[in-house]
Amino acid sequence: IRRDLGAIIEAGIKCVQPSAILPKKIKYDGRATLTIKDVKYRINNNVHIIGWGKEAVMTSTTFERMLGKQVKRGFMVVPRRSISLMWSYPAAFPKLDSRITFIEAGTDGQPDEKTVEITRKIANYCKRLKKCDLLIVMLSRDVDDLLCCPRDTITLKNKLRVLNRLKATNATPEEINIVRNKLSAIRGGDLARQAYPAKVVTLVMSDVSAEPSEQLGGGPCVYDPKNRRALAILAKYELVDKVSQSVRELLGEFNPRISAADGRLDERKRYKFVQQCVLACNDDALEGMATQVLKLGLSPIRLNPTGAGTVDEFAQEYAKIASLMILAAEGKITKLEMYEQMKESPVCPLTDRQVWEMFPTGDKWGLGLCLVLGGRPTVRLGVRPGKGGPNQELALRFALYWYTRTRQYPILRGYTVWFAGGSSRGKDGNTGAAGAFGYRSLATDVHPEYEKACNVHRAALLEWRRLIEGKHGESEIAEAGRAVRDTEEMRERYATVLPERILQENNANLFFSCVNKGDELLQLKGADYYALADIGDLHVIRIARYQCNCSGACHVDEDGIRADRD
Repeated sequence: IRRDLGAIIEAGIKCVQPSAILPKKIKYDGRATLTIKDVKYRINNNVHIIGWGKEAVMTSTTFERMLGKQVKRGFMVVPRRSISLMWSYPAAFPKLDSRITFIEAGTDGQPDEKTVEITRKIANYCKRLKKCDLLIVMLSRDVDDLLCCPRDTITLKNKLRVLNRLKATNATPEEINIVRNKLSAIRGGDLARQAYPAKVVTLVMSDVSAEPSEQLGGGPCVYDPKNRRALAILAKYELVDKVSQSVRELLGEFNPRISAADGRLDERKRYKFVQQCVLACNDDALEGMATQVLKLGLSPIRLNPTGAGTVDEFAQEYAKIASLMILAAEGKITKLEMYEQMKESPVCPLTDRQVWEMFPTGDKWGLGLCLVLGGRPTVRLGVRPGKGGPNQELALRFALYWYTRTRQYPILRGYTVWFAGGSSRGKDGNTGAAGAFGYRSLATDVHPEYEKACNVHRAALLEWRRLIEGKHGESEIAEAGRAVRDTEEMRERYATVLPERILQENNANLFFSCVNKGDELLQLKGADYYALADIGDLHVIRIARYQCNCSGACHVDEDGIRADRD
């Protein structure tokens, strides 16, 4: 089961890598026509590539290999240490005669003067483009530390101070983006303004959806009027008097800057010469996962690829939908009842049509079902969080919720239900693992062992006290004392991996490292390769009836009901 679930997650990750997704989304006839999402461009050594972010490394090198000498020049701004990582995977190697320059910038997730210098250089380069040129802009997620170029009248320090103060007031992401765009010389459509009259295509990696978001990648090619909304936001949070005079003057500019590009807006206020294209997203990954599920002889059901919420919400909803699928297969609930249960799910809402299509029947069940999903669950960190990640914590919480469900509905124990969650970038949180597996008995087996260790320690302590009170020999008492210390150490070892304590301390990696010799951790092949992509987290729930030739006695638990054989 672990091997199959790992293969499903890995298939989803592989299919969104640039070397796999670019030939599917972008077509080049080898002569003079480039087709991107049904839009054709005439090219003749007039393609210019710029980009920001670690995913842009492989995207740009793959793109250049496709187009060859049609690429005239390119600049890629990547996080520090990305270039050394690039050389660890052959598919990321640039051509020997590559026309792309890679520049590392940013420090500890924050923009630095190198970031500003190279971004300004790229902006000036774009100003020289002509109408016959085609500018390809490649953007990764979370490029705030790389896509940074303050307006000439303020410094980088001024800009960061304003944004940090806004974040401290719990301003919304939209409000922060409005202020950031106003202070920037490249965001909020300024890159498109500078590149005009050249045609512009923006390629992005997204964990949101297949439709481009206005603020995805900072919106450098998305129109923003840059009016006085930013000043109103600072006034809302009482920050106007806490910023420098130069920042106040910039935010207070009344007349928006008008450029020739702003005269090329459509009715939706989008630039007519700019094409926005999501190169890869979670939905693409789910397609690859579903294909792998079919290869394994299971029936795939694709659900929400962009779930959002806390890890606990994900775990509850995943356990609920898994139980509903089984109850439906057993004829215990109707389509309407399933719809009522899931229509307002915060993580995986289902429409009536989706319920109708996925409602399990005997002919659809086969060897089992696999629900493939995705999203980006959030973890609420404690004061001193340990090692872990959202997928590992989700697997543990799912195991706990699924155990509770099987106690409520004994009929669920006639099925084997496993969860697997993995990060598309190959590293879950601050750990080296990609994710983890979860099943019914994963978390509950720790408690009996802990109780056993407590009993052994209690017995050793009583024996030590008895020897002292009976004034036995010193060597005998010392031996009993060592037994007390040893059993106390064993008890504490089990106590540290109790699920409740693990979740409270955000230390899920410790739990999975200790259980079954680390077998429940999801490890993917070629970690360096996967570190260059991030389109969100991928999840799969495998549901299967027991496949056994015996009478079922091997699965009977303490209640005389078939139990999950993990």
